[in-house]
Amino acid sequence: MYSQLPKPCARNLPAEGGAAGSFAFGQFVLIPERQLLLEDGAPVRIARRARDLLTALVLRPGELVSKDELIAHAWPELPVDEGNLKVNIGALRRVLHDDPDEPRYIATVVGRGYRFVAPVRRSDSPDPGSSADALPKPASALPARSAPIFGRAAMIASILRDLASSRLVSIVGPGGIGKTTVALAVAREAADVFEGGAFFVDLAAVDDNSRVVDAVAAALGLNTLRAESHAGLGELRDRKLLLVLDNCEHLIDAVAGCAHQILTSAKDVRLLTTSREALCLKNERVRRLTGLSTPPAASQLRTEQALDFAAIQLFVDRATHASPAFTLSDANAATIAEICRRLEGLALAIECVALRIETLGLDGMLDCIGNRSLMFVAHPADPERHRTMTALMDWSYKLLSDDAKVVMQRLSTFAGSFTLQSACEVAARDGVDPIRVVEEVASLAAKSLLATEPRDGEVDYRQSAVVRAFALEKLAAHGDRDDAQRRHAEHFLRLAEEAEADGETLPKLAWLARHGAKLEDIRSALSWALDHRASADLAVRLAVTAIPFWKQHGLTKEGRAALERVLGDGFSAHRSAHDDQRLNAALAEMHKGQATP
Repeated sequence: MYSQLPKPCARNLPAEGGAAGSFAFGQFVLIPERQLLLEDGAPVRIARRARDLLTALVLRPGELVSKDELIAHAWPELPVDEGNLKVNIGALRRVLHDDPDEPRYIATVVGRGYRFVAPVRRSDSPDPGSSADALPKPASALPARSAPIFGRAAMIASILRDLASSRLVSIVGPGGIGKTTVALAVAREAADVFEGGAFFVDLAAVDDNSRVVDAVAAALGLNTLRAESHAGLGELRDRKLLLVLDNCEHLIDAVAGCAHQILTSAKDVRLLTTSREALCLKNERVRRLTGLSTPPAASQLRTEQALDFAAIQLFVDRATHASPAFTLSDANAATIAEICRRLEGLALAIECVALRIETLGLDGMLDCIGNRSLMFVAHPADPERHRTMTALMDWSYKLLSDDAKVVMQRLSTFAGSFTLQSACEVAARDGVDPIRVVEEVASLAAKSLLATEPRDGEVDYRQSAVVRAFALEKLAAHGDRDDAQRRHAEHFLRLAEEAEADGETLPKLAWLARHGAKLEDIRSALSWALDHRASADLAVRLAVTAIPFWKQHGLTKEGRAALERVLGDGFSAHRSAHDDQRLNAALAEMHKGQATP
């Protein structure tokens, strides 16, 4: 049974030219006579040309349909070129949540045409529910689809393959990344393979470990289950089903115990879980979900290119719903790309921001990102914890130990990535020793509140923009921000002094490879010191040691502004004659345009 999951290429519909009846594939049903496409029983908005192309492909599953044939079908007697076909195939793929690199429905045959690769089930009735041949479904219990999915086709396909070989798959990632969306999409795709169907258990509202089993019982209709005993789970031993356990992070130990019992007693039940951290059970397959794809920085985008990126597709979809007057254009594509980049492809954050398109405008959104006003109201139909980014972060924050909260706050002083040693130097004080910092950094990473970045055999850590904005606010609320920022500035002064010494011996490329990533934190430390007169001495020393960073990165204008400010009268008492000599020499060099381009 499970081996059917990852096989999207089987052909089981004879090549037949008529378009009567209905055609089912995945969670979709196409009814050509009614010009209707359904997803999980609900009508889908689809342009006429895209629907015509889908009809032409679905009528010939598994066959190559040439470009000329598709154009003739969708644009009869109209002179159109292949560009129109490509654009409409792209729109069709977005409707089907399909990925051209790992297609579940439409595969490109380069230079020739397209092939529909999913199994198609045909019914002679135009009503897919009126015939036994129309795709009977098991008694599943899954929430209805509420919005299109962007950029997750490859991950969905991978998890479907995982379920074919693993009985426990966990989708792990930070809050708002889209774990529930992906899990439900997988469950809908897989439901027909499981004789007992697919069932969804939302654990967000369960606040007591002892009630986890009851929540599972309610979803599966197992009335004999009791919270104080797992014995009732034995009722599952003869059932073949997929069980989705959503939002497990606040009940992680209880969910792990329940999952272990199910896997032990019911050999034909498979589990799909979503959580900020893994269950850590034997043979658990973990899939870590990352942000939606965004364009590289400084890229020049046109409208069609922008829509190749899932984060922009999501933004455009939500902004269009919020403001019918909004359109993606060549003029605003770069701004939208920058918004999505700064939000690091975090799906919920993008949705929250896009909903304010009418009140803020695109430039206003850019100004707000990175501070409290990022935490916008999302859709009222969303779960309570997802209605604002603040609520979502509070949900994660409340699950942390007191030491983890303190470490998370202090790490927010880092503007970029940092090493474990740097984390200890900045965060270890006032009752939190270095060993504890190491433990809490590992815990925060496991809970998806720190991103990990492998580098040269080591691991760097980084807070996302949303996590950092939240943690900085908590740091300020606890009156700890200036002390933490000073420790951060002192730490990067030491690192800048090391970089300055290396500048005398290392070639530029080698120097940049070793020290270039420190630029954002050098900027942040210097900016803070310049704005705090009590740290004027630190500002002067940072400005002096930062000179190689301006030169090596070719930041002449930025370097001049920093040097001119620290050479002002307000810092004169904190500068030595040697400082003045170095600062003035560097400033003169930059004014002459002799800094490294």
